[in-house]
Amino acid sequence: MLPKSLVFLFACLFFTSHVGFSQTVEKDTLNTSNTEKQLEEVVIFGPEKKQQKSLSSPNSITSIDKNQIQNLRIWEINQLRGISPNFNLAHSGDNRNIASIRGIVTTSYDQAVATYIDGVLQFNLDTYIPQLNDIESIEIIRGAQGTFYGRNSMGGIINIITQTPNNKPSLQAGFTMGNLGQKRSSVQYKSALIKNKLFLSASYLLDAKNGFYTNDFTKDAYDKQTQRLANVQLKYLMKNNWSLQADFKNYTVNNKGAFPLNADMESAFKKPFELSQNQTTTMNDQTNNLSLILQHKGKKANITLQSAYQQNYRYYDNTLDADFSPYSIVGIFNNYGKNYNNVKAFTNELRIQSVDSTSNKLKWSTGMFQYTSNSPTRQATVFGKDAGFIGIPDTDFSLIAYNLSKTNGLAGFGHAIYQLSEKFSIQAGMRLDYEQRALTVRSEYEKQPYPAFPILSDTTGQKNYTAFSPKFGLNYAASDNQFIYFSYSRGFRSGGLTNISSDPSQAPLSAFLPEFANMFEVGLKGMNQKRTLQYALAAFFNHVTNIQTPFLVLPDAITITKNAGIMRSSGLEWELTAKPLQGFTVQYNAGLTNATYKTFTAVSNGTQIDLNNKKQIFTPSTTQFISVNYQKKLGKNELWSNVQYLFTGNQYFDFANSIEQKGYGLLHAQIGYKFSKINLSFWARNITNKQYISYAYDFGAVHLGNPRTFGIRLAYRIL
Repeated sequence: MLPKSLVFLFACLFFTSHVGFSQTVEKDTLNTSNTEKQLEEVVIFGPEKKQQKSLSSPNSITSIDKNQIQNLRIWEINQLRGISPNFNLAHSGDNRNIASIRGIVTTSYDQAVATYIDGVLQFNLDTYIPQLNDIESIEIIRGAQGTFYGRNSMGGIINIITQTPNNKPSLQAGFTMGNLGQKRSSVQYKSALIKNKLFLSASYLLDAKNGFYTNDFTKDAYDKQTQRLANVQLKYLMKNNWSLQADFKNYTVNNKGAFPLNADMESAFKKPFELSQNQTTTMNDQTNNLSLILQHKGKKANITLQSAYQQNYRYYDNTLDADFSPYSIVGIFNNYGKNYNNVKAFTNELRIQSVDSTSNKLKWSTGMFQYTSNSPTRQATVFGKDAGFIGIPDTDFSLIAYNLSKTNGLAGFGHAIYQLSEKFSIQAGMRLDYEQRALTVRSEYEKQPYPAFPILSDTTGQKNYTAFSPKFGLNYAASDNQFIYFSYSRGFRSGGLTNISSDPSQAPLSAFLPEFANMFEVGLKGMNQKRTLQYALAAFFNHVTNIQTPFLVLPDAITITKNAGIMRSSGLEWELTAKPLQGFTVQYNAGLTNATYKTFTAVSNGTQIDLNNKKQIFTPSTTQFISVNYQKKLGKNELWSNVQYLFTGNQYFDFANSIEQKGYGLLHAQIGYKFSKINLSFWARNITNKQYISYAYDFGAVHLGNPRTFGIRLAYRIL
C-alpha cells in the first residue's frame, strides 16, 4: 500500500499539471529572462543511447549536467550516492565502489550496477575508473537495462559522458587546495585540428591527499594517495555521414594504505580515523581503456560499431596487513610480476537503430555484443610469527593461490517502441546471452628459505551459461508535459566458478548460478504549466532468485561466491525540482526500499547459517537528497551557491544484520563567484563532521566515511 501522503501527491501532481497544458517550449527557444524564472527541459542520453527528452522516457533516470556537477562538487563516482533515489555506493578505501540500486547490490567483480563511460562498459571492478574530470553529464538509470545496456545491468546503469570538442578552441585549468593535504589540479583542452573534420579533446587530472587515517604503530598518515587520470579523444568526420572516434583513458593511483580499516565497530568509533597496523605497503593500480567507435547516420537507420580494450594491473609493493592489528598474524602479498594480477578485457558491439521521425510509428534498436576477458591472479596469504593467535599451528609460512580465469560471451538484443495512437505506445525487447567460463586453480605451501611445493596441482573447470532477458511496457502520454508508464523487465547477472580456498564446505571450481531478477515498475513524470515544477514518481517491485552472495573465508582472506536464496525488494521514489523564485532552484530526490531475504540458507566456514527475513546488505532503508541552488547575475559577473543535505537510512553490512549503521545525515555547501574568465569557490563537505560507517566486511572490519573536509578552488578559462 502506498502511504496516503504519496497517493495525495500523485493525485495533485496529475491534476495540476494536466489541466490547461500548453505546447512544450524547446530549451533553445526560451529567452534569457524566462530561462532564469523557469526550469529548462532536461535532455538525456538515456537507455536508448541517443538524445531524447527526459519527460518522454519510460525509465527512472536522474540526470546531472555539468553545472550541477560543479555546484554539487562531484569529484568521484562515490560522491553520487544518495543523489538518485535508492542509489547507494560504499567503498573500503581502495577507490572501488559497491553499488546498490533498489536492493540490487554489486557483491562481486561481476557488477549488478554497470558503469559506462562514453558508451563503453567498464567491464568489472578491476577495469573501473572512479575519478571524474571534464564531464558533460552523468545519468543514473534505475531498473534492469539488459535490452539496451546488457551485461550485468540488472540493477541499473551509471552512464558517464565526457565533454566533446567543436571548431572553437577552449583551454581551461583548475586548482584546489583543502585541509588534510588535499590538492587537485586539472586541465582540459579542446579544438578542431582540421575545421569541420578532425577534433581533439585532451584532459589531465592530478588528485592527492595526505590521508584521513593515522597509523598509531608508525605515527604516520596511513592512506596517503595520489591519483592521475588522462583522457585523449580524437574524432574524425568522414564523407557520407560516417565518423570515427578514438578514446584513450589512463588511470593510475599510488595508495600508501589501501584499506584503512579498524578491526571492529567499537574501535572504529572509539578512536575515529586511527588504526594500528604493523605491515604497511603501497598499492599500485593502473587502468588503461582504449576504444574505437565507427558511426554512420543514415536516412532510415544509424549504425554504430564499437571495439574496446581494457587492462588493469594492481599489486602491493609489500605484504598488506590483513589482521588490521599491530601483530604479525596474517597478510596478503601479490607482487609476482605483470604475468599475474593483470586483467584484460576485449568488447565489441554492433548496434543498428532506427532514425527518429514523427511519421514513423515504430522506433527500434538491435545489435550484438561480444566480449572476452583474461584474469590471471596469484596471491599469497602470509601467516606471521603471531599466527597462533587465531589457532594456526604453524608460523612464518605462506599459502599461495593461483586462479586463472577466462571468460567468453556473446549476446544478441533488440528493443522496439510502437506508437499505437497519439497518446498510447507499447515497448518490448529481449536479450539472449551466452557465456563460457573457465577457471584453472592450483595452490602451494611456502616457508622461507625453502622452495614452495604444491598442495593442489593445476585443475581446470568450465561452465556455460545462457540467459533470456525480456522487457515489456505500456506508455501513456497524458499531455505534452505528462507521461505515465508501466514496465516489466528481467535482469541477469552471470554465474561463475569458485576460487580455491580452505573452506571445506566449498570445493574449488564448483559453479554458482546466474542471478535473475523480475522487476515491475510504474511511474509518473511531468512538468506544470508554468514550468516551475518538474516531478518524477515511481513504485517498483523486484523478485530476485539465486542471490549471489560473497563469503569471506578465513584465515586465507579469500572471498568466494555462492547462491543463497530469494530476495524481494519493493519501494517508492520521487524526484522534485522547483524554481520558486528567480535564481533559486530546489531539488528533492528521495526513495524508500524494503529489501528482504525470503529464503536464505548457506554454509560458511563449515557452519550452516539460516538468514530468512534478514535485510539486504548495502541497501539503506531510505535515501533523501535536498539541494538548494542560488544564482545571481551581478552585471557581467555571477554569484552562485549551493547547500545540500543527504540522509541515508538504516543499512546493514553483513548477512546476519549484526553490523548496522543507523540513519545519518551529511551537510555540504559551496559558494562561488564568476568574473571575467575566473571562477573562485569555497566548499565544505560533511560540515558537522558526522562519523558513520561507509563500508564493513562480514567478519567485522570497518571503514569510516570521510570526515569534514573544506577548501578553495580556482578555475580559469584561458581560451
